[in-house]
Amino acid sequence: MKIEYFPDFGSMSQKGAEYVHLEVAKNPSLLFCVASGGSPSGLYELMHQKHENHPGFFNRMRVIKLDEWVGLPPESDFSSEMDVQKKLLQKIAIPKERYLAFNDQAEDPEKECQRIDKALDQSGAIDICILGIGQNGHIALNEPGEKLQVDSHVAELADKTLGSGMIEKVGVPLHFGMTLGMKSILDSKMILLFITGKGKKEAFEKLKKKEINPNLPASFLWLHPNAHVLVDKTSV
Repeated sequence: MKIEYFPDFGSMSQKGAEYVHLEVAKNPSLLFCVASGGSPSGLYELMHQKHENHPGFFNRMRVIKLDEWVGLPPESDFSSEMDVQKKLLQKIAIPKERYLAFNDQAEDPEKECQRIDKALDQSGAIDICILGIGQNGHIALNEPGEKLQVDSHVAELADKTLGSGMIEKVGVPLHFGMTLGMKSILDSKMILLFITGKGKKEAFEKLKKKEINPNLPASFLWLHPNAHVLVDKTSV
């Protein structure tokens, strides 16, 4: 894992875009794992600009969604699906044929996780995995604990996650989410972890200690040979 510092959100996002665009140029049909939230939003806007300036650049790229909340009403504006559609997928014209995602309205979330893993087994490993970091050090919805899950699973949300301002705005109680497991993340050929936004300093300080700890899921990225931690210095 390599930690890279940037003076602001914009320059951090620009570096992320450079990594992504280079990999897509080399392998246009690569599998891109898209994360919701504000941390990668600058990257997505730059990918949109790339699409506008070079139509067809993303015409073969495949996409998988990192995670999704469980228990949302249909068509909720809070869903990860709505977030990534508005910020990226619609803007770079990714059709459903090249998109794999957890269904936030799945009747059986456990079976939905199994469906995702089966499809991922067939498609091959993720080429670029986009991540943010939770205030408690989670990546995707792999929450801190005595043990971490290998496969995609229904995760019980930690108190710190539930207490974030983002979840408080949803309007309905949430307790669970569906997420890719640690294996799919760590099997990715490249990982870009964006650290930006309020409340990330404590988790980042723990991450810098180079100690592998299931109570800090992001720490497992130290085991990855091609993980880049892109840090907005204004946040830490």
